[in-house]
Amino acid sequence: MHPPAGFTLHVGNPWFSWHYVTSNWSTIKTAARQHISLTLISVGIGFGVALPISALARTSPVLRAIVLGTSSALYAVPSLAAIVALYPFFGFSRWTVVIPLAAYSLVILVRNILTGLDGVPAEAVEAATGMGFSPFRTFLRVRLPLAVPTIVAGLRLATVSTIELVVIGGYVGTGGFGEYIIEGFENNFYKAEITTYIIATVLLALIADALLLVAQRLVTPWSRRGAT
Repeated sequence: MHPPAGFTLHVGNPWFSWHYVTSNWSTIKTAARQHISLTLISVGIGFGVALPISALARTSPVLRAIVLGTSSALYAVPSLAAIVALYPFFGFSRWTVVIPLAAYSLVILVRNILTGLDGVPAEAVEAATGMGFSPFRTFLRVRLPLAVPTIVAGLRLATVSTIELVVIGGYVGTGGFGEYIIEGFENNFYKAEITTYIIATVLLALIADALLLVAQRLVTPWSRRGAT
């Protein structure tokens, strides 16, 4: 593997080099887009699975136990083991990483969705029933909106966690920051490259968390009024 731009220009192999950042800015932007894409796909699939199975799990204590147990079991599978198991089917594709990451997000999303739905006041549900709402309409118009703050809290945690875990995609060359962190170790432990992409990962996680928090406040104006 050839050294990245700026590798031969650094002195003393510092932990951070602004010259490395400026010399590789286009590469950093490309890696950021790949990292964001992998995160959005993984969390999107995870949420798309978690919401309906959580709603279904509320209908039966047995189903709840099965759903919670299964999501916890999936989270316990080591990431590298999951990649190795999926590689024969998907090879060097993003799905080798996206599938396990989506599965890992379930343990967070399912628990928060269930907690949010369980926390909806019984009076609100009874009022909707008294107005002639069907169970499905009550779920969409009453339970789900009132559970949004807790659900978004789960999304924030799942997103930040996934941004960190996307780094494992570097092992199969799916792009993102992980590929360059691994490259830094292979390039005679090039500290500037490693540190740059670690910092980029942390910054991306902080930005994503802040954006989701803003989105939560925008879609739940009643919670702000209540707090005031």
